[in-house]
Amino acid sequence: MTTEEKDLQNRYVYQVTRCLPKAQREEVRMELEELIGDMYADKGSMEAVLTQLGDPARFAEQYRSGRQYLIGPEYLESYLWFVRVVLLCVAVPVLVLSLVSALTGLPAAAGQDAALLILRAVAAGLRNGIVNALAGCVSAFGAVTLLFIVMEWQKVKIETRKAESWSVEKLADGQKPSRPRWTPRFLEPVPDQRAIINRGESAVGIVFMVVFCVLLIAAPWLFSAIFPQEGAVIFVPLFNLEQWPTILPVFVLSLVIALADEILQMVMGCYCKLVMISNILCGVIQILLCALLMKVLPFWNPNFLAEAQAALATSTSKAGEYLAYWNADTVSTVVLAVMILITLAEMGTTIYKTLRYGAAVRLG
Repeated sequence: MTTEEKDLQNRYVYQVTRCLPKAQREEVRMELEELIGDMYADKGSMEAVLTQLGDPARFAEQYRSGRQYLIGPEYLESYLWFVRVVLLCVAVPVLVLSLVSALTGLPAAAGQDAALLILRAVAAGLRNGIVNALAGCVSAFGAVTLLFIVMEWQKVKIETRKAESWSVEKLADGQKPSRPRWTPRFLEPVPDQRAIINRGESAVGIVFMVVFCVLLIAAPWLFSAIFPQEGAVIFVPLFNLEQWPTILPVFVLSLVIALADEILQMVMGCYCKLVMISNILCGVIQILLCALLMKVLPFWNPNFLAEAQAALATSTSKAGEYLAYWNADTVSTVVLAVMILITLAEMGTTIYKTLRYGAAVRLG
């Protein structure tokens, strides 16, 4: 068996086992490799063996014992991941907003009374948050399940393989473009482990962006400098809340673009040409939007320094020495520079991993 034939065998086994539950994959892999080895000894051609076995997706059906699934093994792993991420994206923001709403409605108090009021507010916020989060999670679970049921029924595939190209030989053979006969040429290479995208990291990123976006929309005043006083707490907003209706859409658009890029990476599961192009485009757009926020729009609170100094006059905080360094233009430049560096580093990592390790799953 040549190296090329061994590679074809590995591709075929991979495509068959990926359609099966994890607990069954190793057993099927060994059985299938033995079957292919026996058939290869008789035929002497790996392409002939795999052509006889047929489409890996159809071949995998015989290991499912004829069971009918609402969401089959081919989609189950992705379905479970999406359910977890969506539930977290619903539950965490609802709980956070419920706690914030309960705490910000507290009357001024001191000593033991203040501690008791805070505990009661936290308990009430958690109670309301859990009830609302459960209701939201049930709706989200139903929506994701319905989506994957439709995908299962319609056999929607998330693949990066291009359609088989036409040739004179295929025309001479009378092959139809709508349903070409399966051959080993359809097999995609097994992805390099270094090209696999960590879904856990993508999930954390998605949840963080959703929570951040919800807080920006529902409670932008939370992003403030906090100055404790006797019996009260003063919030001095960092953002220009008077211009917030103009600023917020740009901010949210930037987060939505980043969210779409993370979701695409989670769906694809490995670095490929599509992921690379998406990351580059999203990165460039995010840099432009960040420049718009930092250098064009009135992003920072123009009265931040004066309000902070006034709050410090009656506050027990020792932050006054740091306020001398506040300069909105300098802060904007630093934030923009950091965002550009982070985005370029991420783009560079994606390009490198795609070109070095993700060649097997490129679109082109």
